[in-house]
Amino acid sequence: MLGLIEEDFMHLLDNPIRSDELLVKTVDIKHRFYASSSEPMSHKELIELARDVGDEHLIELYNDHSLGYAENGGSLDLRRELATLYGPEISAENIVVFPGAQTGMTITTQALLHPGDHAIVVTPSYQSLEEGIKYAGAEFTRVMLSPDNNWQIDVSAVEAAIRGNTKYIVLNDPHNPSGALLSADTKRALVALAEENDILIFSDEVYRLLELDPSDRSNSIAELSSNGIALGTMAKPFGCGGMCIGWVACQDKSIIEKLRKAQHLFAVCFSRAGEIQAMMALRVRDKIVEKNMQIIYENLELLKDYFSRNQDLFEWMPPQAGGTGFVKFKGPISADELAEELLGQEILVFGSAIFDCDEELKQYFRIGFSRRTMPAALKAFEEFVEERRAQWGHPRR
Repeated sequence: MLGLIEEDFMHLLDNPIRSDELLVKTVDIKHRFYASSSEPMSHKELIELARDVGDEHLIELYNDHSLGYAENGGSLDLRRELATLYGPEISAENIVVFPGAQTGMTITTQALLHPGDHAIVVTPSYQSLEEGIKYAGAEFTRVMLSPDNNWQIDVSAVEAAIRGNTKYIVLNDPHNPSGALLSADTKRALVALAEENDILIFSDEVYRLLELDPSDRSNSIAELSSNGIALGTMAKPFGCGGMCIGWVACQDKSIIEKLRKAQHLFAVCFSRAGEIQAMMALRVRDKIVEKNMQIIYENLELLKDYFSRNQDLFEWMPPQAGGTGFVKFKGPISADELAEELLGQEILVFGSAIFDCDEELKQYFRIGFSRRTMPAALKAFEEFVEERRAQWGHPRR
């Protein structure tokens, strides 16, 4: 089987990601003000929810499941449950499951891009979206978003970036780090552009289902076009990252088959226990998402109040979805320097450098607000800022 695809991946050996490109600091972090996945739930909570809806079959299946290898690409029963997250365009046959969204993102990029190919990356975005393209040995062009355009994609800028060897457009919707939602009109325009030029669109949709107003939820890119590839996860909306379940949905079954083979090359299978837990969560997803959204709503009110009281130092556009916000710091140091100082106080936010932002966005940093621990992190952040105000030339009046 490897002979069918091994030539597609041999180039990876010549293009490793340099470790010095990834700055990692190992410190004890008390306040994770960056955390964006929903409040983690316990297995006990999940079992109780399953019992509440009479799902004794899955509970029994979990207690008596085989510890042997699970099905490559995801079991049929799990893929059927995942398909219920989409419209009729997506069935179980249009989904391949990976051991986590990060793995799915990376393997998909490696399977579909090669040296000599070109991709377009809408930036700022989750940093691994770019790293996977580098790892594949492909070239890429960044199309930068701007708060002046409400973090919406300029379709004309994407069109201008297309080359003869462009194979891939990468976007993030709901957007990380700003929390903006791509408008339905913009999404349709991107789809039309991709279809006209025979380009695939990879849409990182891991924050889908966390729209502040559910009526703002538009179609997944995978529902709109056979050129669309959508990434999903059990982590962000459900707080079930420990299941290590991510997936890709696409109408084009030839792409799904290629990804299934690639998944087998990189990760033979994953936990059947995680699959069964994921099915339990998917069947009670409305209750889980409602609980997680309540935390987000409450935390957002605290953030809105804080930033409204500190407009001399901070500016932000309240998010429409997800658990992240992109905040502009108006003090005398850069956002990266601010993040460095906060780290010294055991408060972790993400500076602009991690998102490869241009000069216009160097004063922005990302926060997360989907956990019950956020109020304590905000309090520590506020105390830090008050201590620094005079030093920054912004004393309280």
